[in-house]
Amino acid sequence: MSIVRAETIARMRDAFRKGMSASRFIADMKSAGLSYRRTVMLSDWRSVNQLEVKAGLLQYVRKDRYPTATSMAAVEWNISQEYMYILKVQSILAPGMPVIERKVNILSDRPLTPAQAESEVTQQWQEWEKYAPETLTGIQAWSAVHKVME
Repeated sequence: MSIVRAETIARMRDAFRKGMSASRFIADMKSAGLSYRRTVMLSDWRSVNQLEVKAGLLQYVRKDRYPTATSMAAVEWNISQEYMYILKVQSILAPGMPVIERKVNILSDRPLTPAQAESEVTQQWQEWEKYAPETLTGIQAWSAVHKVME
């Protein structure tokens, strides 16, 4: 079921962006053979929709303030910590090389300000990039996720 669920969640983002309804999406997934329990599918639909709607809102929160519930996506996922922060990181392999942009997830049991999340990335960067050291050129707090109890 986990592979089917992962494939379905990946398709949910496109369906939400196209404006498809939840019931239509579930019917399409049934016909494609990618179906699982309806209540779980609807829960995933709500979580993905909140992520899409609230993507990028953390960049507008002041660096010294904690994000509020209106700027954090509430999900029922089974993540190891209560909060997850998604940051856009720009880095280069060597001077003169093109900038590489990627997203980095930071997990925390307590809420973090955007500045704290960004400093967490800089502290752990050398640990993550020990084989091909990259130089950080920029960090931008992007999204925040809060795990709610089911």
